Amino acid sequence: MAVKSGSSEKGRKAASSHTGSLAGSYEVYMAAFKQAGIISAHSLKEAFQIAELLASEGYPKGNRSAVISNAGGFAVLSSDYAEEYGIELIELSEVILDELNSFLPEDWSHENPMDLIGDAGADRYARVFDIMTRNQDKWDIAFIISVPTAVLDPDHLAKEIVRFSKNTHKMIVGCMLGGESVRSGVRILRDAHIPNFSEIEDAFKIVGKTIRSLG
Repeated sequence: MAVKSGSSEKGRKAASSHTGSLAGSYEVYMAAFKQAGIISAHSLKEAFQIAELLASEGYPKGNRSAVISNAGGFAVLSSDYAEEYGIELIELSEVILDELNSFLPEDWSHENPMDLIGDAGADRYARVFDIMTRNQDKWDIAFIISVPTAVLDPDHLAKEIVRFSKNTHKMIVGCMLGGESVRSGVRILRDAHIPNFSEIEDAFKIVGKTIRSLG
């Protein structure tokens, strides 16, 4: 991975001034990076995010993704970000839908992203994880989104996410939102080398960039 400056005209001039020589073509660097398997980051923050992602499950095997959320608004946003950053949201098979319908509330989303509704506790997430584990040949990456609620224990959810990760050979990406209120849960994920993003867009952007860099 590398952080390469000089993507803009002014940036190239600044690089030339700083080094005392002409800055190389940004496009040439990007082509060389891709050929060598180097992922280009545009900031130190992005570099650390990519490093954390790759330290978890390694390179994703593809871009087929499932999104599991307890917040409808964030589920909709994840659809937008998936499209923007080149991530495919899988269609849920009839088998998966039948299993989900057997215990989820009637007003769940009935599609991917899977909106489990705001009263979802960690146990509801866990049952969905079990279904997705049994059907892990259908997807490559799972984004787990949660917002704080009175019925959701962040530590319990984090432990279920860790169990989910251990039972699959896929990339699991946490999006436990809520700042200090979910700090202990995020620590559980980090201790298990599962990345967590405090902004949903960052999660999709970093995963999308990693996939594109490997394509």
